[in-house]
Amino acid sequence: MPAQLPDRWDREVDVVVLGSGAAGLPAAILAHDSGAKVLLLEKAPQLGGTTGISGGMPWVPLNKHMAEVEVTDSREEALTYIRRLTMGKHPDDALLDVYVDTAAEMIDYLETHTPMAMYAPTFFADYYGDMPGGKPRGRSIEGLPFDASQLGEWAEKLRRSPIFPPMTMEEGGLDPAGLDFNMIAERYEKDVRTMGGALVASLFKGLLDRGVETLLETAGRELVLNDAGEVIGIRAEREGRDFYAGARRGVVIATGGFEWNQELVKAFLKGEVTHPLTPPYNEGDGLIMAMEAGASLGNMSEAWWYPAMRDPTMEYDGKPLNHLGGGRMMAGSIIVNKHGKRFVNEGVTYMDLPKSFYVFDQVAQEFPNLPPVWMIFDRTVKDKAVIITMMPGEDAPDWVDQAPTLRELAKKIGVDADGLEATVERFNRFAAEGVDPDFHRGTFHFEGFTQGGADPSINLGPIEQPPYYALPIYYGTLGTNGGPRINEHAQVKNHHGGIIPGLYCAGNAAAGVFGPAYPGGGATIGPAMTFGYLAGKAVAQETPRALATRSGG
Repeated sequence: MPAQLPDRWDREVDVVVLGSGAAGLPAAILAHDSGAKVLLLEKAPQLGGTTGISGGMPWVPLNKHMAEVEVTDSREEALTYIRRLTMGKHPDDALLDVYVDTAAEMIDYLETHTPMAMYAPTFFADYYGDMPGGKPRGRSIEGLPFDASQLGEWAEKLRRSPIFPPMTMEEGGLDPAGLDFNMIAERYEKDVRTMGGALVASLFKGLLDRGVETLLETAGRELVLNDAGEVIGIRAEREGRDFYAGARRGVVIATGGFEWNQELVKAFLKGEVTHPLTPPYNEGDGLIMAMEAGASLGNMSEAWWYPAMRDPTMEYDGKPLNHLGGGRMMAGSIIVNKHGKRFVNEGVTYMDLPKSFYVFDQVAQEFPNLPPVWMIFDRTVKDKAVIITMMPGEDAPDWVDQAPTLRELAKKIGVDADGLEATVERFNRFAAEGVDPDFHRGTFHFEGFTQGGADPSINLGPIEQPPYYALPIYYGTLGTNGGPRINEHAQVKNHHGGIIPGLYCAGNAAAGVFGPAYPGGGATIGPAMTFGYLAGKAVAQETPRALATRSGG
């Protein structure tokens, strides 16, 4: 239930923003710039949330940086592309128009009024760039390197990615073979951030310049409503006690998803998330608060799916570190289920591949592709690819299963040996011919989206050089994207109709505007920033409400 009125408020402001990621930071900036006194609360001991460890690329149609890579865009093309991918499964059609009409405006504003500076990588295409309205580059943009020392003592509170090095996409930050280790060492020494770290640092510098108060390790627990049902504040937990922050104009929930809350995962998601790829603070706090206040919900069965891998020797924030993996698109690798059978084009997008995990076999009455499933590869892949933390040319660590024959490998990992041998024999036969009639490997755009499209000579090849290796792949996610339904101002809708006065939501805490779709790199961050921007503008315009207390003050 929403919290009771407090005896006193620990802070009294106009707007409280919960979360310091891609949604919360723009919300706080715009609320301040629109005349509101703002307080930002962050549950974790570090700034940035999921955005801080991400690639940091917002996907933004019609942005001005597209001209830098000689690509034009139009409203009609962007909407055609998005609607083709959502297939009518998005929560609110009008919000697609709002997004396309506002995202570029948001980028322009933040580049003009904060240290955030973006550019368009020359090679980063839409994930389905060969579909109507898709673009070969330009919609996924990223921040220039940012000197985090500008944040002063806050720099050490800035979340750092455990996976991505301090190089931009253009510099080769996603290409292990092209890493510049001298540059990496220099940037670590000087605390120069890139990708999600640069985005968070530059926006947070904007907050510091504005004098907006930020409190870390302060977890929002319950909304405070007045007798009229209007949100007037938040009960949080700080230093082991209740902390009440009054918000005369409203509260913006930007707390991320609920992927680390197994009770909520089991209640809502159609796939079991066993290996989240996010910081372990995304426990659905904002979702719970919004539900208690009567929020209408949408997109609740969806997440930003990712086929996760793990180096069991590594941790992050005290939890096992789950990885993005690698190698699954390369010639010489396949993915099989417990029967030793392929079940998917291994090169489809990370959002789409896990959707095949919950296919149901009505005859056998089972989910045959339930993780762990296995990436099977040979020595040629091992010797030239970085896979999780394995470097080319190095011996495979003890936690990687390997064997001189496929049959022995199958026995080690508990996969049907006859099935695996038959699958590899069939795959190799077709790979030698340069075709994959079963799952069309080497034909899907994402398999080579940074190089103009798929190429069977790169993506399709036999598995024939022992030893053979196997790595488990699990249900992973970059975050959930179901939550309160919002309107064009990011106001939370009431399930009884209308809105909940004084309550706003953006980012992974809200119902994802794209529904089950993921148009391109940064399809999480672009909407988060855009609706955070809209929330900040709108909440600051609310008529101030009295901050009542239990004593009647």
